[in-house]
Amino acid sequence: MLVCGQVNPPPLGPGYNGTYWGVNDDMEGKAKALRGIPLRVEHNSNVKVGEVISGWTDKSGAMWALAEINTGYLPGAVTAAAVEKGRFKEFSLGYKSQLYVDEPSGKLMVGNKNILELSIVKNGAREGCQIAFKER
Repeated sequence: MLVCGQVNPPPLGPGYNGTYWGVNDDMEGKAKALRGIPLRVEHNSNVKVGEVISGWTDKSGAMWALAEINTGYLPGAVTAAAVEKGRFKEFSLGYKSQLYVDEPSGKLMVGNKNILELSIVKNGAREGCQIAFKER
């Protein structure tokens, strides 16, 4: 089963320095790096139900992805059925970031944001990150 949708809203503006993605992050590069990352359910690292096929950004800088759920594998088949029935409607990116202190300014900074996985979830943390299209 193919699923497609926005996986991260447009980046936050200049001067933003937090754990979400901002305009200073390489959104296009991060989107392209989605290819091949695991597709999970509710960030459960024990079960991979599929894989991201492609990632891109739209004109607003929002990140989108196309992923395939492996329906030939029981957890994938159950996930696909739940998506079809509307039980899982959203996406959530699983990523890690590094906190550090900028020596000259003494400010706490966030960097090295690396995407680990994409999850299909009931309720995502970011507005607009929904499964927009699905095809069996």
